[in-house]
Amino acid sequence: MDEQPLYNSRIIDTYLKLLRKRYASVDVEDLLRYAGMTIHEVMDPGHWFTQKQVDRFYARLVQLSGNETLAREAGRFAASPEALGALRAYLLGLVGPRQGFRLVNRAAAMFTRSSDYESRPLAANRVEVVVRFREGVAEKPFQCANRMGFLEAFVSLFTDTLPAIEHSECIFRGGRVCRYELSWERRASDLWRGIRPVAALLLSGLCAVLGVFSPETLGAAIPAAAALFLAIACLAERAENRELHSALVNLRDSTDRLLGDVQSNYNQALLVNEIGQVISSKTDVDTILAFVAQLLEKRLVYDRGVIMLADVGRTTLTLRAGYGYGEEERSLFDGAAFPLNGTDPPGILVRSFREQKPLHVTDIDDATALTPQPNRELARALGGSSFICCPIVCEGESLGVLAVDNIRTNRPLLQSDLSLLGGIAQVIGVSIHNAMLLAQEKRLVEQLRRQTAELEASNRELESFSYSVAHDLSAPVRTIKGYCSVIEEDYAHTLDHDLRAHLSRIEAAAARMTGVIDDLLKLSCVARSELIFETVDLSGLAREIAEEMTQRDPQRIMEFRIADGVHCQGDPRLLRIALDNLIRNAWKFTAPRRKGVIEFEIVERDGIRTYCVRDNGAGFDMAYAAKLFQPFQRLHRVDEFEGTGIGLAMVQRIISRHGGSIRAEGAVEQGATFFFVLDTAGRTKPL
Repeated sequence: MDEQPLYNSRIIDTYLKLLRKRYASVDVEDLLRYAGMTIHEVMDPGHWFTQKQVDRFYARLVQLSGNETLAREAGRFAASPEALGALRAYLLGLVGPRQGFRLVNRAAAMFTRSSDYESRPLAANRVEVVVRFREGVAEKPFQCANRMGFLEAFVSLFTDTLPAIEHSECIFRGGRVCRYELSWERRASDLWRGIRPVAALLLSGLCAVLGVFSPETLGAAIPAAAALFLAIACLAERAENRELHSALVNLRDSTDRLLGDVQSNYNQALLVNEIGQVISSKTDVDTILAFVAQLLEKRLVYDRGVIMLADVGRTTLTLRAGYGYGEEERSLFDGAAFPLNGTDPPGILVRSFREQKPLHVTDIDDATALTPQPNRELARALGGSSFICCPIVCEGESLGVLAVDNIRTNRPLLQSDLSLLGGIAQVIGVSIHNAMLLAQEKRLVEQLRRQTAELEASNRELESFSYSVAHDLSAPVRTIKGYCSVIEEDYAHTLDHDLRAHLSRIEAAAARMTGVIDDLLKLSCVARSELIFETVDLSGLAREIAEEMTQRDPQRIMEFRIADGVHCQGDPRLLRIALDNLIRNAWKFTAPRRKGVIEFEIVERDGIRTYCVRDNGAGFDMAYAAKLFQPFQRLHRVDEFEGTGIGLAMVQRIISRHGGSIRAEGAVEQGATFFFVLDTAGRTKPL
């Protein structure tokens, strides 16, 4: 069993996050090398490690850190805000730790295949967790300590204090299982729920006693007792509803934030990919920078940005491209001096250039020791108070700086912005360096290829990051849907109209987000997979797809006109995905027609074989044709036609990977036709 993959890479990733925060002196490369792991495996959320690898990892970690109790500390850190991130908002959206342990039961399977978790409530503020190892598993005592730390921190998410934990039975002390009992201070709603039945019993007993010994007072005692009990019941229900309302609002808000994170991460991945395309098509530095500035404005959420480069003599930083500035503001930049070799204290831009590190200025007036007076005056004239600047570096040489700020939206600049812009500045540095190489000499082609290969690797890593983000977000979305069901089942009698409305909106948002995540994962897989070329029977594929759709909805009156003998060279799996999306798109938009017609054929245009998918559906306005293949762009309302806006973007990716192109023609209520051509020569790598 030592060689079986048992532990998800996210467990090791949590240890590395802890090391970066509290044990920076530990040599992570040495640690992973000793354990037989790589950083790419740790970053891949779909990778699993063996017991032997985990044992070697922890043994070496204790040796390097000198902390023999680090496992429990790592367990507590795993449930901390730094490690959980956005998922923490969902956990805090639950009604309490007792309900939260249902999530632990379900989530454990996503992190370990070595054991099964069971939890059961012992009281309103006490839970028992039992861990049973699977056959053949030989965990180590440090993993038990790690579990204890995680369980403690999990409860503290809800209570803000560590719970009491009793480890009454342990497999490493001869027990059959590992048994943990956790208890914490009771909340107001728990106390009121406990008081309610006791009050009912006492008041009923009091009325019974009065009925025997003082019947003349019974008539007044019963209404008073009933009123007191109703008051206690109302207070209990009010406390429950207050906590439940807070949980529902938290879930709703965090759903929106996670959906925004998906879109933001996709835009960032798309930005780096588009910068890479600019590198491959442009050779002039100013042209490259102008395109990059347009992409930054289009894909990022900063109001203004500038790209400054060192001049030929490396004496001054000068403005070369930017966005968000008017002519008067740009003239202020042109008149400002940013000397690189002066004796005066350097400004923030020059310091970032010299030291090759990103800098975050939160208040210009508080940065007097770092910023010369003329530059502070320039910042005030531009209306800025805080900004981020990142060095543009390639092969150890500083080329310039990238700086951004927000003046209209007033969105605060965070550490995450610093990391994002630092990565983008590196990509810009590669693009500028490559352009300079081409301008100076074509005999450096081999070096250019190497730089391009590095950029392609960066693009693939970023695509993998986008895939990982979408993959990780699917778990909290499932948690939302599951706990919506739990709330509906456990609190049906206490939900008022407003709470039910909140719950419905959360469920609808979770369903939409699930669709977006699924489509993002499909889009990422399309871009990452390798092509396998062979002869593909497109006519046969089209008929299979038509048959599947007809069987799924036999009530539709639909005519398929599929040409015979249409073949091509390409990847059969990806081409089926593309054809499936095109035909299903036609099926969807012909739904309002009494009789739908979908055609697939091949035509010759100027000697080029062109494939066509045509329908008589709702069509579209050609003025918006450019949006058809952009992710998340839709030309029809969701209540008219369902979808996430990813399908046609996926089709374009597949056609592009086959060296071809796709376009569409249509008119409102007159159907649509999609034309695509394929040229597979030389296209064997993922985008």
